[in-house]
Amino acid sequence: MPRPTPTSAALPDAPRAPSLLAGLSEANGGALEHPLPAGMRDLLPPVARRQGELARRVTGCFELHGYELVTLPVFEYAEVLERGLGALQSDEVLRFVEPESGEVVALRPDMTPQIARILATRFRELPGPARLCYNGSVVRRRRQRARRHRQIFQAGVELLGSEGPSGDLELLRLASEGLRAAGLSSFVFDLGHARIAAALLETLPAAPTSELVEALALKDQSEVSRRALAAGFSGRTLSALSELCELHGGGEIWPRAERLLAGTAAEVALSELRQIWDAVEHAQLAPGLLVDLSETRNFAYYTGLMFQIHAEGPGTPIGAGGRYDGLLGRFGAPRPAAGFALSLDHLAWALERIGREETNEQRLLTVGASEGLLAGLRSLGVACASAPASGAEALAYARAWRYSHVLVVAGTSGSLLRVTDQQERSVLLEPKVVANALGPPTKGALLPAR
Repeated sequence: MPRPTPTSAALPDAPRAPSLLAGLSEANGGALEHPLPAGMRDLLPPVARRQGELARRVTGCFELHGYELVTLPVFEYAEVLERGLGALQSDEVLRFVEPESGEVVALRPDMTPQIARILATRFRELPGPARLCYNGSVVRRRRQRARRHRQIFQAGVELLGSEGPSGDLELLRLASEGLRAAGLSSFVFDLGHARIAAALLETLPAAPTSELVEALALKDQSEVSRRALAAGFSGRTLSALSELCELHGGGEIWPRAERLLAGTAAEVALSELRQIWDAVEHAQLAPGLLVDLSETRNFAYYTGLMFQIHAEGPGTPIGAGGRYDGLLGRFGAPRPAAGFALSLDHLAWALERIGREETNEQRLLTVGASEGLLAGLRSLGVACASAPASGAEALAYARAWRYSHVLVVAGTSGSLLRVTDQQERSVLLEPKVVANALGPPTKGALLPAR
């Protein structure tokens, strides 16, 4: 469900259009002789390499915290995926009939249901908690932006079998460290709790609550008050629902929130969220920290903590997650469950926004080099290949395919040319000598943006 961006100096009002990947995406979908399906895109070099590097940094951090990497199929039986859709609507799922079986299958719109299936089947007898991580792409039919299909690159984790605030804090700590491992030092955690609004609404089970939820999501206090009164709410619950829209911001909201919700059905959930807030603040897990007590982001799916992660640039969350203890029960293996996913596109955009420079890989094009020299260079981690031509044609080829240097072999020595400024030096044809002559990776290329 769309929601306003929290008020913070760290968050922009309107994102700017980035240049690098935006240009590639337009070329992929529009001007090509053989265009791609709507919303799909090619990641061309060096964007693909940098996207992969970002995924490796994030998932590498997850693995350091004991989360094991799984690779999941790109499509499954639709019934399995739809059982755990969570915040997604069914019309966001792309379905087709599998020719071999005649069954309806779907491209995965989210990886969490797949993790739930794995735990309920292959890992059912293993003791909890299970810690799993993943990275890959999901495909959703977007209801916004001209209803274009959309391929989204993600990295995320699932913590299955660990309940309560301790598990929630593990996830928040992991999200913080994953972002920092990617190079992002400025971000905001925006915390909420599914049981605050839900517990208040459940005090009148027969009440029509969908319109109330919509008004809460829009933070329209007068409309919330009107609809709550019309639905039959009264007393402290009516007051709490009416004022819930104003309870979003920083730590200053807690005294008012605790007075307002004292003695209501939401008091326990508020106390749990305050405990998490205090722990996050004490551990300094995020440079910015917000709370939103009127958060209603699919609380039919979430059962406890909900959080979003914001940063300058995308104008939309770079990550989101929370607790969904009812998910695994849908697969016949009830356990507590929580997790989060980071959008690698939005994370890369945030990195570009802060001007973070990324190292350019040194890539060597050779003219006349032996296979022994090439093998020795590769053993030292130098990316290298033989040129299809010599002289000016080799330099043109190197520029076209983003090689950083050209090595021209002449007997027992060689001439090493730096492509950017054509500075030239003589080197001995020893792998270590050539590798050292290349120097450290250069700076200046930004990670890909959305």
